[in-house]
Amino acid sequence: MNLLAYLALCAGLVAVFAAAWSALEWFATGRQPSPVAPLARRLETLRARRRPAHEDMPVALLGLELRRLGGELQRIDASDLPAKAMRLRACTAAYDYVLLECCRTLEVPVPATRTPLTQSERFNAESSLLAAGFSW
Repeated sequence: MNLLAYLALCAGLVAVFAAAWSALEWFATGRQPSPVAPLARRLETLRARRRPAHEDMPVALLGLELRRLGGELQRIDASDLPAKAMRLRACTAAYDYVLLECCRTLEVPVPATRTPLTQSERFNAESSLLAAGFSW
């Protein structure tokens, strides 16, 4: 038996063993097996270990960024640039993200966890920040 045939036989036996294990797990738990789930879990834990810890931005920088993005929103709204709606949408999403980050940093109740916010959610977040003594 040459080396290539031996390697093919070993690979086949590993595949049969993995399929039998998945079938046994399926019959025992009732969940359909995913052949890549263990590998995906391992990769996610490796990626999570390498990912740096989230560091909060200083509140003063968040205030400056909110002021800058607010001015940018007004500038885009008053302009005649092409793709105005897309620019407004992108700038609004950035403003909402910084607004939510500011709420989390100051431990103000966050109105939502997704962006873009609705006008009422944005107003509530801004009002809560103002009530907490934060201005920008």
